[in-house]
Amino acid sequence: MSSAGTSWPVVAGTYKVGDPKAPVAICALTSERLMSPLAGLPGVAIAGMVYTANLGIARIILNITTNPSIRFLLICGKDSALFKPGRSLAALAENGVDDSKRIIGAAGYDPVLPTIAPDQVDQFRKQVEVLDWTGEEDLQAIEQRVKSLSARNPGPFKTDKTSTPRMAAGEAFSSIRPGGQREPLIYDPKGYFVISIDPDQKEIILRHYLPDHTPAHEMRGRGATSMLLGLLRDGLVTQLSHAGYLGEELAKAQVALQFGLRYDQDRPLRLRESPAAATALPPAIGSENQSTTQPQAPPKRSFVEVSTLKQLGTIAPNTDIDLFVSVIDLPREHVLGGMFVEPDVTGASRVLRGTSQRVEIEWTAASRLVMGGAEDLVVGAILRVLGKIDENNLVHGEQMIVLTRVEKLT
Repeated sequence: MSSAGTSWPVVAGTYKVGDPKAPVAICALTSERLMSPLAGLPGVAIAGMVYTANLGIARIILNITTNPSIRFLLICGKDSALFKPGRSLAALAENGVDDSKRIIGAAGYDPVLPTIAPDQVDQFRKQVEVLDWTGEEDLQAIEQRVKSLSARNPGPFKTDKTSTPRMAAGEAFSSIRPGGQREPLIYDPKGYFVISIDPDQKEIILRHYLPDHTPAHEMRGRGATSMLLGLLRDGLVTQLSHAGYLGEELAKAQVALQFGLRYDQDRPLRLRESPAAATALPPAIGSENQSTTQPQAPPKRSFVEVSTLKQLGTIAPNTDIDLFVSVIDLPREHVLGGMFVEPDVTGASRVLRGTSQRVEIEWTAASRLVMGGAEDLVVGAILRVLGKIDENNLVHGEQMIVLTRVEKLT
């Protein structure tokens, strides 16, 4: 175990470092605006975000277990509705992992930790007390919680090295360089890629994982073309559609670096969000600066999760719904003919069961596509659709998550 210092954190991620010797680590889930102000609070060693229930959680474990000063992990912010890393983190603290390194009782998508040794999981569960405040975004409430945790800091964590085997070093990558010549492609998938940017170094970071989530290669560069050619040169991209997708994402990352934009894989480029205002006490009563009008947050839309045929039959027109469908035909332009699918989450993992109920989905250029594009809206596609159902039982798709590569019907 390393002590907190210049070598910590030991793995990269989306985080801000506060006082490395402080006892509290904060996971703000997907709430980026919380990260900077929380990292600046007294008692906070690090504040970061997490999007996935596998690679993201693995990096949290590595950074926490290599800093013995951290004794608490506070989960807050908005969780990902699809990947559920917050719920998976809480399940990890409560239940640990099974023999296949899958988090026991986790609700997230593919919650496996292939690069983390069992002993490191055990240390994580012993070292930190995990507090699940998922959904909390109030800075003052979180600040008070941090103060109370700091007040009962038990001191640096100590391990019995005589009985603790050497722990896994985490993700290890072989360096590959950009550049090369275009070569013919064959259809044989070799894994997947995670793309991010380092604005300080003006670099695009591309990491290659095998289909079982094992880390394989890392490439750093500044140009999308040379990086894609490097992947082709080393035979890491063997599917034409995959190469096209990577070219698009690498180009987006390059533009984000050039113009100071925020880059998130599979999402449109956008301006970086401003941090939430620093925590401050409200003005005293009678203050000249006191406002009588409180700002109103925009109302949040609530989508009804439709999981059974019976429930589908009771949905009223103009209701916002969330349902699964399997595409069986394309009756007209921008309309998908689908079979309603019942999701069963009673077991260790979600099971999708097809039904005989027909559902039609209308989509437009404004519909948000996640984990895929318009080219994936074909017969055989498995989709999770969020939208409004009208009086003709037509669902107007506002967001469609392409699950074809990660889900199967039973």
